[in-house]
Amino acid sequence: MTGDDRWYEAAFVVGITNALNVVADGLGGAPMRQVEPEMAPAEVRTIFADIRAFYGTGGPAADVLGGEIPMPFGLVAHDPGYLADVWAAVRRAFSERRLTRRHKEALAFAVSLTTRSAFGTAFHLAELRRLGVGERGVMEIVGVTQMFSSYTKIADTLQLASDMADIAPPDASGVPDPGAE
Repeated sequence: MTGDDRWYEAAFVVGITNALNVVADGLGGAPMRQVEPEMAPAEVRTIFADIRAFYGTGGPAADVLGGEIPMPFGLVAHDPGYLADVWAAVRRAFSERRLTRRHKEALAFAVSLTTRSAFGTAFHLAELRRLGVGERGVMEIVGVTQMFSSYTKIADTLQLASDMADIAPPDASGVPDPGAE
């Protein structure tokens, strides 16, 4: 993994971002309600306190975030064990290691834009702003995201095969190859 650690870290952010967006966009408009922090069991309140500290919530961004606790966490809090697992993964994914928090939020914002996640786009935009990214920085992320999204759509429409298929040796890990029969 040495040398590839940034890619693995970025991939983890992409996966976790998608997971949060699925919960928020899938359940946020449904009759399911978020767990209210003041009514939550002690173990949930402890996790909520950690979430508040990590995101700096409770101020003006609370409306964008879906309340005092970002919506996906309030929704999964109905199962405290699930909340603990999701929060541990999110905290690990978005903590600074090889990539900065700003880079990770930019990536999460781009993922949310391309997947058309209303929650994720607003949430990660608010985080970018909280972390000091201005309009020019946001527009740079939007421009790069739009460009790659457009190229991908063109390639998909034309059903182009990847010209990078031969740059890596075959994977002998036993993961099924969807093209092999």
